[in-house]
Amino acid sequence: MDGLIQLSLQYGPYVVVVGVVLLFLLCCYFLFRDGKSNQKHTEQQMPNYEEYYKERRRNFQNPYAVKKESETDDMIWEEMTPSDYTMPLPAVDATDWNESQGIVSKELVRAVSAQPLEEADDATRIIPKITEELVSEEPTTDEIVAEETVAPEIVSIIDKAVAQYVAAFGILNPTSETTAKYITEYVFSQLGAESEEEIATLLENITVQEALLQVQKAYVVNPTEWLRDMLADAFCDVVKRPQSSTWYLVAVDALKCLVNMQKGHLQALALSLIVQYSKNSNNYSLENFQHYVEKYLEPLLSELPTSEDMYQQLEYLRCTSASGEVLFEQILRNSYPLVFDYRGFTMEELEYVMQNAPVRVSISVPSLNSNLMKLSAVDEYMLPNLFQRAGITDQDTQQALTGLAFSRAFDWDNTSFEDVLEHISPVLLDLCQTYNRIPLCRLNLTLLGLYLGRSMVKATIHEDFDISPWFS
Repeated sequence: MDGLIQLSLQYGPYVVVVGVVLLFLLCCYFLFRDGKSNQKHTEQQMPNYEEYYKERRRNFQNPYAVKKESETDDMIWEEMTPSDYTMPLPAVDATDWNESQGIVSKELVRAVSAQPLEEADDATRIIPKITEELVSEEPTTDEIVAEETVAPEIVSIIDKAVAQYVAAFGILNPTSETTAKYITEYVFSQLGAESEEEIATLLENITVQEALLQVQKAYVVNPTEWLRDMLADAFCDVVKRPQSSTWYLVAVDALKCLVNMQKGHLQALALSLIVQYSKNSNNYSLENFQHYVEKYLEPLLSELPTSEDMYQQLEYLRCTSASGEVLFEQILRNSYPLVFDYRGFTMEELEYVMQNAPVRVSISVPSLNSNLMKLSAVDEYMLPNLFQRAGITDQDTQQALTGLAFSRAFDWDNTSFEDVLEHISPVLLDLCQTYNRIPLCRLNLTLLGLYLGRSMVKATIHEDFDISPWFS
């Protein structure tokens, strides 16, 4: 007994070590044996997959390459059945495997299998096989170019002209471009051009383009009807007048000045033109003179400037020049001498001169400054026309009538001129007092001032004053 115990104590540890080693080897054996078995199973399956994909690669056709298919290829595709596209997998019951792995149950698989097939979404399409028929339907090069080429938008000459204004000014309010387009269309319509090609030819001139830009600038600053008409007239003069003429140069300067001028400036020029540089041949009677004040003078008094600054600006813009003072009543007396400087004659004196000679029209009207009669003329230069209209051809009679008209001079030293003006129109009296008080009575108009004054009169009264004698 003691011997067994001694042996067990002596060799027991070795026995345990040997047992552990044998157990380890046994485990390794079973482990590597299973790995070899799995590897052998995989090696048996892989050749089948490789053979399938090799067959597919041999039968594959590039859909983007145009090739003529051989009869052999057609036979191969025709003989192939849906089973040829099926990957050969081992027969395994997926339901049993899934259920054994705890993934899905048989009832869930049956429920899903019983559902009807859903139609493909719109985004899903079956790509057809590329054949010779489809290749022949490809668009030609000309068709592709025609489809890719977009016809450029037709840009009118108006848009090009407005683009010039937009490019000149970076910051614009929302309505300025619309206003510039309107004035551009308006001035082009006043040119009388028959086509856009004709206008485009005119705009090839740099001076015309600059003039158009001045028109657009001035009208955008002050979009009024009267300024629109003035700009159109000046632009037409720039386009149509010879560049060697004085009229052309004045029109170019006028467009540059209008950008910085207000209505008051132009009314002062227009009023000076009417009062100082023109006269109305019909102002021989009270009714005609009242009509003259209402039509020609009153419309130009709404914003007539009274401050010295406005007239300094006119002189700085070279529209006026300073001169000696000329009072309003002196201008009227010089322009209408038979109306203001002479009292007239009696009816008996007229009958004595005429000796009952027949006349076609009346040659006399009541005097404005007395209870006498006077001839229907404003000065001696209008008398020949009066005699011709009345049919008075006798020279002695004409001389007698002329002497009768100038027979009684008016004594202004003892009579107030303002009373006569008030008798004609209170507006005329107010104008006389204002005119004598402001710098307007000390101004002479330059060619530019005459041009702008005439344009303002035309835009306001719609009558064209002839200023050509100063330009000839």
